Formats: sequence, C-alpha cells, structure tokens
Amino acid sequence: MAERTKHAVQVFSIIPGLADALSNSLPGTTVINARSHGFGFFKDFFEKTERNLTDEELNLLSEAEILVCDPQPLTQVMKRKGFNFLAKLRWAYSTWAGVDTVMKTLTPGTELPFILTRNKSDGTARLMAEYVVGQIMCHERGWMDTHMKQINKDCRGWHTFHPFRSLDQLTVGVMGLGKIGLTTAKVLKGFGCRVHGLIRTPRSHSSVEPFVDQLWHGRKGLADFLKDCDYLVNLLPSTPLTRGLLGDGVLSGASRRPVLVNVGRGDIITEADLLKALEEGWISAAVLDCYEKEPVSEESFLWTHPRVVMTPHNSCFNNEDYRRHHIVKDFSANFENYLAGQPLTGEVDMQAGY
Repeated sequence: MAERTKHAVQVFSIIPGLADALSNSLPGTTVINARSHGFGFFKDFFEKTERNLTDEELNLLSEAEILVCDPQPLTQVMKRKGFNFLAKLRWAYSTWAGVDTVMKTLTPGTELPFILTRNKSDGTARLMAEYVVGQIMCHERGWMDTHMKQINKDCRGWHTFHPFRSLDQLTVGVMGLGKIGLTTAKVLKGFGCRVHGLIRTPRSHSSVEPFVDQLWHGRKGLADFLKDCDYLVNLLPSTPLTRGLLGDGVLSGASRRPVLVNVGRGDIITEADLLKALEEGWISAAVLDCYEKEPVSEESFLWTHPRVVMTPHNSCFNNEDYRRHHIVKDFSANFENYLAGQPLTGEVDMQAGY
C-alpha cells in the first residue's frame, strides 16, 4: 500500500465519472480529476474533443507523473508546450485505441521521454467485432432496403425477397490482427466464415490459428490477400505505411468485388480513390465508420452515394458506463505492472507509429 501512495494518477478525459471510478478501483492511490469542465460524452462530440484547450487547462497537466487522458489534450500539450512541459511525466495512458493524432505531432525517429500506452480493453475489441458482423449481416440480407420499402409503403415490393448468403458462405479479409482484429476474426470464425488476414510484418500462421485460415503480410502480400475476399474489413491504424494502402487502383485486383467495411482509419483510402473503386466496380459497396477527413464535409459524395453506408465513427461507442468500466479495468491491470516495474501492455511502438 505504501508504494501506491507515492504515485498520483491525473485524469483528463471527456468520459464522465472516470476519475471517481479509477479512485474506487485503486484504493490508496491519489486520483486527481484534472479536467476543469465537465462535458457530456456524446453531445457535440467533435466540438468538445477538437476545441483548443485553454492554457489554464493545459497547465493542469504539467505536474503529472501518470496521466490518463484522451489523445486530443495530450496532442495539444505536445504541439503547444513541447516535451519539456511534461518533464515529470513517466506514463501516459490513452483512453482511445487510436493514437495517430499524437504520433502525427512527432518527427520521424522521435522517441518520447515517457511511456505511451493505449486502450487495449476487451470491451473495445468486442464492440468493434459486433459492428463488423452486424454490418455484414445487414448488407447481405438487405435490411436497409426492406426498411425503406416499409417507410415508402411499398406494398407491391414488400414480398420481393432479397437473396442473401449465409455467413458460412463468405470469405472475409481482416486487415490488421492486433487485439481488435483477432477478436473480430474469432467472432467471424464462430459464424463459420472463412477468414483471411493481412498483417504488417511476417508472423507465423500458428500465432493466429484457429481464427485465421490464410495469412499474408505487407504490401507484397496485399494483392493475393484481396483476390478471394467477399468482404474487406480494415482495422489497421493510421501510420506512414498504411495511409493510402488501398489507393492507386490496388482494389482492381479484388476479383469478387468485395464490400469494404472500414472501422480502422479513413486515410487508408482517399475519397477520390474510393469513388473510383465504386464507379469501376472494383468493390460493390462501402460501409464506413471512419473517413479521410472528419467531420465529413457537406459536399462529400459519401452522403448520397447509393452504395455507401455511413456511421458517425461510433463502432466502439455504446454507453458511458460500459466504456468507463473497461477503461478502468484495462488501466488498473496496467497500473499493477507499473508498480511492480513490469512491462506495460499496449505500449505504442514508436517505430511502427501505433
């Protein structure tokens, strides 16, 4: 217990009640709620996460040794104040799985003077896997078309049934096999799908069995990976190696005209390349939860394209309680590692960029 009293945890997040929940989970540890304004979680999300923080707010972080925060305030501190401002910081834990906004503030080869870890909770992985399976089922069974028939009172077309494939007839390619990707592969495999995997660097197939049937790596393996996919699920982070990975006509090699389901990062393909892939028939449709630029401009073709389904980057949002619970569980387990001098899970690979 004495060791715990030596360390204070500062919390700077839009997630309501996170500091109190961490305090309850870490008895004997001082937990400081450094957020000076209590924002709601869902309302006006972009306004609340992207706004410029005041100097007063940023100054609250200058004394932190351990920081639990959303990536946006950490990004602003690094841009506006520099590393030296966080001279006492030893560990920053991002409440989000993606840390690309932080990484983009760094020049290539930069090493952070503190450990940066990201949320690798079971809850995030499970929610994103549910999103993928739900969107595949919705697309295959034509539920959105059926709903529009209902709304339009299309009585004559109501009994025109939509032919669909069972999940066990599908080959689904999963790009990125970290915790979220493997969880998604496991769920898909549970429904009988054939699962193909694409990873950044070589890895033995045994490391992803029995959830992945075939495995490819890097740009060299991309063409073969794409060939037999009925659905293409992107779960890759945004890094210099992944940006534009599905552009430059690479999707022309996807012989089954797959549906692209993008729940990773939008910059894996530009809007222009995505439109070309749809118009050329290289892909049959796109289900998007992330975009090249967010929020999406009102002029974007995505809003009205008949073969594009958009969701507002909410594949792993459900409610505040669930998200808070899993963040607390994930951080608390890592905090025990920190106290014991053990390696932290979810540490960002500075060379890979995530």
